[in-house]
Amino acid sequence: MSDSPQSPSPRRRFISTLVGGTVAIAATGGVPRELLGQGGIPAYPPPQGGWDVSWVDRLAKASHKAVFDCSEVSDGIALTNAQTYMAGWKDVYDTPDSDMGVVVVIRHNAIQMVLNDSMWERWNIGEQLGIKVRGETAKRNTFAGRPASEGGTPRGAGGTIIGLIERGAVVLCCNLALMRNAGQFAAAMKVPVDEARKLFIDSLVPGVIRQTNGIFAVTRAQEAGAHQIKSS
Repeated sequence: MSDSPQSPSPRRRFISTLVGGTVAIAATGGVPRELLGQGGIPAYPPPQGGWDVSWVDRLAKASHKAVFDCSEVSDGIALTNAQTYMAGWKDVYDTPDSDMGVVVVIRHNAIQMVLNDSMWERWNIGEQLGIKVRGETAKRNTFAGRPASEGGTPRGAGGTIIGLIERGAVVLCCNLALMRNAGQFAAAMKVPVDEARKLFIDSLVPGVIRQTNGIFAVTRAQEAGAHQIKSS
């Protein structure tokens, strides 16, 4: 039985309803004004050991490279596009996954795609995004998937985050967007901001790599030779 989400209406793609109150966030194409403040883009502490950019070396060594820029959920089209790209090279040239350099950057208003099932249920993300499964609001992350060892299968005709990672793709997320969402969660759920930030970091889908911001991730992949494909 497929658990592919039904496509949300355009309105629902642009409005998030936060649990704990009726707080609507208008989605814009640029950096949200509240992120800027007087000192410009906020600088959050890097992970212990620094930002993980080891994926750049892997990408540079690949024969065929593409980075899929996902700034809106858009029914998970970035995941579908990444899988389609890999399928094309396989169909035409029988190219193995090991020769493919595939990067998916999930940022801005798509950031909730990288949060695990527990966070989706706790924060009612399915309701926020208007994602439904068989007519009911999704209670788990329909874009994440499950490992093959747990019976994971592709999401409909597209891919899943875990499925792509298992095939060697790199899935990156924007730390700026993640921390912004953590701040919104803290305000809605009335928990300390630092606690919310740690919770969001701990709630990432396994294998997703945080980057200082999504723009850096996309352009770094391009500098390593990847063709950018806008996927939202």
